[in-house]
Parts: sequence; C-alpha cells; structure tokens
Amino acid sequence: MAILLSLTCAAAQMHTRDRQTPDPVPTVTAKKAKRGPRAIAVVEFLPNGSTRLVPIALWVEGRYYDASEYGANPAPMALEPETVYEAQSFGEPTGTFTVTSPEQVNGNWVADGNWQPELPMDVQARKKAAKDAAERAKNPPSAVVMTGDADSGKPVLKRAPGSAGDSPSSGQTAPATTTSGNSGASSGSSSTSNDSNRPTLKRPASDSNSKPTLGSTDDPSSSGTTTTTAQTQTQVDQDSDRPTLKRPVSTTAQPSQGGNDTGPASMPSSPTASNDSDPNRPTLSRTKVVNPATASAGDSSSANVPFAAGSKGAHAYPAISDAGDYESRSLIYSMSSGERQVQEQQMLKLAMDEIRAFAAKHNGPAIPKTATITDYDVRAFDLEYSSSPTMVLSAKLPIAQAKGQPVANFTYFATIVARVDINDQAKKIFSMVSDSHHLDAYPRMELIDAIDADANGRGDLLFRQYSDVGISYGLYRVSPYQIDKIFEGGSSL
Repeated sequence: MAILLSLTCAAAQMHTRDRQTPDPVPTVTAKKAKRGPRAIAVVEFLPNGSTRLVPIALWVEGRYYDASEYGANPAPMALEPETVYEAQSFGEPTGTFTVTSPEQVNGNWVADGNWQPELPMDVQARKKAAKDAAERAKNPPSAVVMTGDADSGKPVLKRAPGSAGDSPSSGQTAPATTTSGNSGASSGSSSTSNDSNRPTLKRPASDSNSKPTLGSTDDPSSSGTTTTTAQTQTQVDQDSDRPTLKRPVSTTAQPSQGGNDTGPASMPSSPTASNDSDPNRPTLSRTKVVNPATASAGDSSSANVPFAAGSKGAHAYPAISDAGDYESRSLIYSMSSGERQVQEQQMLKLAMDEIRAFAAKHNGPAIPKTATITDYDVRAFDLEYSSSPTMVLSAKLPIAQAKGQPVANFTYFATIVARVDINDQAKKIFSMVSDSHHLDAYPRMELIDAIDADANGRGDLLFRQYSDVGISYGLYRVSPYQIDKIFEGGSSL
C-alpha cells in the first residue's frame, strides 16, 4: 500500500508540473534597420559674393548632437571634404553645396565649397522622369502592330487614281523633262497642270526671277534682271535697320585658389586617411564628381538684408546631408494675396503689443503711438499636414534718438509664432522680444526656414539666435498650442 500510494503521488505531481509549465514559444526578434546619420547645416551667402557652410546638428539614432564638435578629427565629421548638402527652401530643394575645405575661423568651424543652384525646371524634369518610369513599370508598352503592305511591312502613301503624279503604266510613255533656260525648272510640271484640283504655288507678278531674293524689292536696279547672291548680300549689308545676331564670347572657367564658390576649387581625391582607417565610421551624403564650372556665387544682393518687408528675402538656406533614402515635401502654406495681407496685419499687431509690453517692463525708450513696423519677414508653413497654418514673424523696430537723451541706435527685436484657428485668427503660441541692450539675457531670434530635421515628414523651425557672446542655432517643434526647443547648438560669426 505504501509503495502504491507513493507511485500515485509521484504521477500526480508530474502531471501537475507538466500542466503548469507550457511549452516554450519560439520568439522571433526583428532586427531594427540601422539608419545612418543626418546632418543639418546652414548655407550662408556672404556680402562679398562667396558662400560657406555652417554645421548645426547631427541626428544619429534618435538623438541630436552638436555637428560643430561631433567626430572632430580635427575637423568635425559634418565638414569632411566631398560631403554634399542639399539646400532647401520651404522644404523644397534649391541647390547643392559640396564641401571642399573645412577651416576654423575665430574658434568656429565652417567650410568652403562649391554652390550649385537647382533650377525649377531641373526639379520638374526629374519628377517627370520618375513619373514616366513608374508608369512604364506599371503599364508596360504593348507589342507594335504594323499595318499597310504585308510584303514590305511598312505603311505606304498612295496617290489618287488618275492623278498626274502616278507612275506610267505599261503602254504609256513617261513625259519628257527639259530644262528651262530661265530657272532650271522641269517642264514636266506642265503635265500636272491638267489636274484642276492640284494646289499650285504662284510667284508674285513683280517677281520675274525663279529664286526668292533677299533685300529691298523696291530697288529699281533689280527690276527685270536676275539678282545674284552677291547683290543680295550687298543689299542686306546696306540695310542699317536690320537686326543682327552676335555670337557669345566663349569663356573658359579658370580654377581659383580659394575655397569659395567663385570658381572650381581643388578637390581632394579622398577623405582624411585617419577617417578611412575606421570602418565603422558613419558617412554622410558624398559624391566623387563635382562640376565646378556650373557653380555660381549665388545672389549677394540680399546677403546683408536680414529682413525684407512682407517677403521672404532669405540670405541663408538650411541644408541636409543624408546618405539614406527619404522623401521630402513642400512645407509652404499657400495663401491668396488677401489672406496673406490679413494674417500679416494680425502678426504685426501681435508684435507691437509684445514690444510695448517688453519696453514697459524693462524701462526701455518710449515708443511713439504712431510707430509701425516696416522691417519684417512673415512666412506661413504647413508643418504637420493640417489645415491650420503656422505663422512666423521676425521684425525689428528702430527707435530714433529723442532730444536730450543719450540713447542712440536703439532697436527692438521681436519674433512671434502663431497658429491660425478656424476663425482665421492668429493665436500666439511663442514670442521672444529683446533690444539692443538686453541681448545677454534675451537673444534676438531670426527665422532661417522650416526643415524636416529627423526625416519623419514633420517640419521644424530653425532659428539663428544672436546674443552678446556670439551666434547659435535652435530647432523648435511646434504643436497646436505650444512650441518646444528640441536642439540648441552650433556656432558661427
């Protein structure tokens, strides 16, 4: 009995253990695709006509790093020679900047290179080629069906029966052709005159020549005589009012010694040897072929104009270097002229209210009641595929020196970010106001543009920030009711 009871208990325990311990389920761990770095920079157009690139941020595996310091060896990784940046305006490509030589200016890393603008027709041609290729892949062309003569395999043009142009049949004699002493025309044309429906070309009655002539037809010396080619050329030369076409003077691009984009700069054949020795070093967008002859210095007319009243007036472009495949989209919000004017007036009113409040709080110079902002820049963006535009205004309001006051060259600066609601009212979600004497505590913010910083299809705002110690850059992410700073770094002069 004892043995039987022990065996029964052991069997029950084994059955319970088997029931409580399920069979292990094999797990499949999906390996996440590793994405390369994404560099963000600014292409600046200097007053002297040259261009340069300022590194801002480096986005690697979901984190932002200061591109002016990341991977310095000694130059940062974002400024390696032959790195290509795509400059954008409202999210759309506007040109490419190829780094040729990084350099350090007053402790800040910048890069010289070749700037090549991208024309709108180039973008349209590229989109059309991609669309045609997709259509051909989706609907391959069918086999060609030949019609016409089964023997020759090609279509044949035939004359109407009985026309004078038909070839002579058997038993008929082909009309003989003789050469006229007047013009050398074939007399066989008389055989075609029997066809009343055949169109004919007639020469003006005043023209007795068989060949058209150039020059004045009113010249009495040419009446009744045959005008030769030399006489025709003489008449053409004597016509002083005749327009002339001139051949453009051929120019040969001369290589320049500097690193700017005024000419083809010397390109290093390969990156730094120390970078090649690291097989795990991430790479940015790079090219081996650069066409310096097509590089231009850019438009320097607006390089020293930070704001343009009521217009974009940009003198700097954000730029992206990414070796991976990503889709870009336009970040501009289209408005009619009337809608834009309404939104501009609302933004200017918000800016004046913020400036007056700042002046009262910091005991700044009095602002006249009739003061208006005339130096400003307003832009509308579609940052997250919504029907509500994001309005950004950057403005400055100079204050004239009053009599008996020592204040001179005093200016207020204001940056306003607002969202337009369903009632077309601009609602402020961010403001930064400063003046000439408070840049140490309140930086002056100037909008560069909106840019898809982390390749997720969402636009972020890139600002240049001026303080009493230098220039830095900030990336801001806008939500419907607030704005968050996601990165601050980079430096320039």
